[in-house]
Amino acid sequence: MKKHSVRSALAAGLVASLAAALAITIASPASAAELITDNEIAGGTYTLTLSPEARSGESGGTAAVKYAPAQIDISTGCPEGFRRSSRTFMVSPTGVETEIAIARTNMNAAAWGLQGNAIKLTGNRAADFTNLDETTFPTGINALVITCDAPNADGGFIPNGQPIGTSKYFVTYLEVDRTADSWKVVPAPTTPVEKTATTTTLAASGTTETSTTITATVAPAAASGTVTFRQGGTQIGQPVTVTNGAATYSVSGLTGATDYSFTATYSGDATHEASTSTAVAVTTLPAVPPVDTATPDVTVNVPTLEDSGPTGLAISTKPGAVTLAGGVRADNQVWSAKGPLGDVTVKDDRRDATKSAWTLGGSSSEFVSGSDKIAPSALSWTPTKVSGAGEAGGAAQSLATSQTLASGAASADKNVTTTVNAELELKVPATAPAGSYKATLTLTLI
Repeated sequence: MKKHSVRSALAAGLVASLAAALAITIASPASAAELITDNEIAGGTYTLTLSPEARSGESGGTAAVKYAPAQIDISTGCPEGFRRSSRTFMVSPTGVETEIAIARTNMNAAAWGLQGNAIKLTGNRAADFTNLDETTFPTGINALVITCDAPNADGGFIPNGQPIGTSKYFVTYLEVDRTADSWKVVPAPTTPVEKTATTTTLAASGTTETSTTITATVAPAAASGTVTFRQGGTQIGQPVTVTNGAATYSVSGLTGATDYSFTATYSGDATHEASTSTAVAVTTLPAVPPVDTATPDVTVNVPTLEDSGPTGLAISTKPGAVTLAGGVRADNQVWSAKGPLGDVTVKDDRRDATKSAWTLGGSSSEFVSGSDKIAPSALSWTPTKVSGAGEAGGAAQSLATSQTLASGAASADKNVTTTVNAELELKVPATAPAGSYKATLTLTLI
């Protein structure tokens, strides 16, 4: 491609523009329109070259944006059925179309592409920017369009002043900067992807005295990207990757019996918009540690102490492993297995009648045999008092949550004991597979 200095290029453009001004009438800007993408010739697989490819500055007091390229070359010609005429348009970023060259209607002019040949346009047959202004050739990305027109119904060519319409076309894009008095050829602008709206919801679970788990659910589930969690407006941790529409974060280091507020913000991805959840309030559990805890799997031998003062509450006698047994198991019926818990003795050596009453409670884990499980709600007990000052708890049909085994009032005396036992019964569902199941019964004294 032949190179020109800025001054010589502007001078060449000025000659072409003056000649064109004598021979054509530039059409008034049409109403805003959009190019029909499917009408671009060969799907855009052609080469369109402007000579020069850019202009800037001014010559003789005239800005470069008034000078068109001196020559337009296109690697292919107009397709069959669209060879009656050819026109040149400038299309602004808002879709305003302006015809900027003498229409080419001579079908025998080989260089105009109306015989299917490669196209070469020069002078006023290429383009004239003289009459373009801030509306028709504004700052931004403008499209220079060369049309290939089908004949009218009578076989004639399209008259002046008609829009691009359904004509086939070639196109190149010019970036205009009117502040700098310049234009240059740039790649075709990309079409923004229309993103799908999303919603993000947040829920908290497993809240304890010092921690909670927050889970953000992003819809639609096809959304990818990350979720950022915030506590009271401050980010906590690093963004979490969304997997199958969800992201989870475990919050620790909280204070018991305290109110917190959490939010989740989804980042969005190439096809999905970002979104933020509404705030979720979480109150941590009060910090009430038990005075003593024990499980049947733990054995403690407490030696006799000299009477040096109150020693508090303790489980002084604890049961060992418990085996439940039952009769013949009938088909399609609930099967019952029973057995005694064993004696449990509570010693109250607080020696202060003004202290709070004590309670011994118990709860069970799941019964597990390999991959098979029986819910702890299937285990019940009936406590009985063996001896001592306290009282046995009432019968409980489910040990899924803590139930009272025994309780008693505080005493000014030392070493006040209460011994209780309980009959355990497990009602095994008819559908439970056979096997040797095991669970852990936890007794807590407070």
